[in-house]
Amino acid sequence: MNKILLFFLLALAGCGLKKERASHTAVSGQITWDQSTLARVSTGAERYCSYPRIIQLQDRSLLAIYEADGGVQLRKSENLGMNWSAPSTIAVRAEGVNMAVPEILELKDRTLLAFYNPRPSRSAKNKRFGIRVVRSRDGGRSWQDDQLIYEAGEAFENGCWEPAALQLPNGEVQVFFANEADYTTSNEQNISLLRSLDNGLHWSKKAEIASFRKGSRDGMPVPVLLRNANEIAFAIEDNGFRNFKPYIIRNTLKENWAFPVDANSPNRNYALADSIPDSIYAGSPYLRQLKSGQTILSYQGTEGRINDMKFAEMKVLVGDERALNFKHKTIPFTIPGNKSCLWNSLCILADDTIIAVTSTNAYSDRSEIWMIKGKLR
Repeated sequence: MNKILLFFLLALAGCGLKKERASHTAVSGQITWDQSTLARVSTGAERYCSYPRIIQLQDRSLLAIYEADGGVQLRKSENLGMNWSAPSTIAVRAEGVNMAVPEILELKDRTLLAFYNPRPSRSAKNKRFGIRVVRSRDGGRSWQDDQLIYEAGEAFENGCWEPAALQLPNGEVQVFFANEADYTTSNEQNISLLRSLDNGLHWSKKAEIASFRKGSRDGMPVPVLLRNANEIAFAIEDNGFRNFKPYIIRNTLKENWAFPVDANSPNRNYALADSIPDSIYAGSPYLRQLKSGQTILSYQGTEGRINDMKFAEMKVLVGDERALNFKHKTIPFTIPGNKSCLWNSLCILADDTIIAVTSTNAYSDRSEIWMIKGKLR
């Protein structure tokens, strides 16, 4: 009887294991980029554009947000990026302060939150780095309630950087950002976190630490609520060895950043299936997920090029449903060796079309915003 019972239990366990394994998405396919879709997103009239992000709204229109001449601009497309509206201004450069690295999030109730990062110049006096958020209730036509939600130091070495946000199933909004303000006597940096329980009207007063590798610089977080709806993952650049490399930081919804993810945590994973030599630069990662469950990661890297960030190009890879084992590297923008594609991002459309977005000087004498579409085949 005991043997029969044991056999029955083992069979059940085996069936459960097979089911669990079958539910995981294998890393397969490669992205094919359609060069006929290569298009400029910025107007071409700006002296300098950078840090572009595109999202698809619930009504299927696209919004593009980016830095432009020290401020933040927004453009809208009703035909999936073939044409764009005239730019509107979300944030204007102040004296001695650039409004930088914007990100945009659409909430479940269709409210838009645009985050950006005031950055004083090195010569500015009595100006502080910060994270700000502004809100739109009409699809981006107008913006209100601009508020400062975090303030760091005055010095470049004690600033804060690169906000990016997501909304959890319970409605909580989390914004992550790179933060040097806690380390005024060292060159360290963590990923900090603020929370809002009322759709971004109010935010937690004290920043929590989501990840920190002692002695180094976690930077440029990009969060995703994975499609299993039980795990948050965000990509960072991590220079814990020598040169920046893409890492994935994760927590379950139950863990919810109760403790910082340190260097030895199982919740910190090297992103790439095939490692890159430590001497090579591979920074500024961006993470998104397809409807199929497979994840897409981009970064700006110098492998095969002059090993200097100003010559980096955009690389895009495919990972599994837990944002691991990224492989099958492709290069969406073909650019000369003396040009760059920097501060890139990804947008996944409703039909799983992938939009790669870059700020590049490859097609002009200045930095402009360009996009291209691809499909995982």
